Amino acid sequence: MLVVDFLNILLDDTLEDIRQRYRRPADALALQGARRGIEDCRAALAGDAMERRLSRLVAEARATSASAGGAPDEWFWVARDMYVEWIARVVSVMLVSQRREAILPPSRAAALEAARVIGVVGA
Repeated sequence: MLVVDFLNILLDDTLEDIRQRYRRPADALALQGARRGIEDCRAALAGDAMERRLSRLVAEARATSASAGGAPDEWFWVARDMYVEWIARVVSVMLVSQRREAILPPSRAAALEAARVIGVVGA
């Protein structure tokens, strides 16, 4: 599987997951933030230097989320941060498997998601 295919499947599947997860009107900010996080990851992962751009995006998302504490749109920024970090962890599994440096430490859940995307384990 090509890296670009892996990334597209990961981002598209994550986008579909958030559509299913955040269905209630009360979830509107979380849905918007998660969508924004996916869009930001898609932009960061396009082209060369994706690792550096995704790493910078993780740092920026964390800082923005932390500074939004108590703001009316806090959940938007928290959800964005959560999904940026999730994508970075799954991408890190792929990077580590290629003996490259991880962006964030991969988690067991991220490894299972990476395996699912490439077809090693079932959905």
